[in-house]
Amino acid sequence: MVKVASGTSGFALVLLWLITVIQLVGVAVASAGFDEIADASPFGQPGTAIVAAAIAVVASGAAVVAWQGATPAVCTVAAVATFAAVGIVALMALSFVVAGGTATGFAILLVLAAVMIAMIGWAALQSRRGSER
Repeated sequence: MVKVASGTSGFALVLLWLITVIQLVGVAVASAGFDEIADASPFGQPGTAIVAAAIAVVASGAAVVAWQGATPAVCTVAAVATFAAVGIVALMALSFVVAGGTATGFAILLVLAAVMIAMIGWAALQSRRGSER
């Protein structure tokens, strides 16, 4: 198994990233297709799709940083952006839980995505090159 700069296996990192992106795309598509999901989101229908896409990009960037390693400053910026994304995902999940109904199922997806995004952020934070760990 190939080890990445963060010390985790590359396969695990790819799985975390891929499942996270699939879940975020699912929520974005659901917000476009179901009014109940769009109404439950604090960002509305277009905002949910944009926020989900932006968080997927942040998670992708942090996964690349974790995979390749980077300077401590880049790793810190990637981790801070990732942890901010976790907060936004948690906010969306909470609003879906409060709304109830079909949105509760998507809240479960978002909670799992938040945990996986946090794990990607932690891996990015641990992947510093050129410094003591």
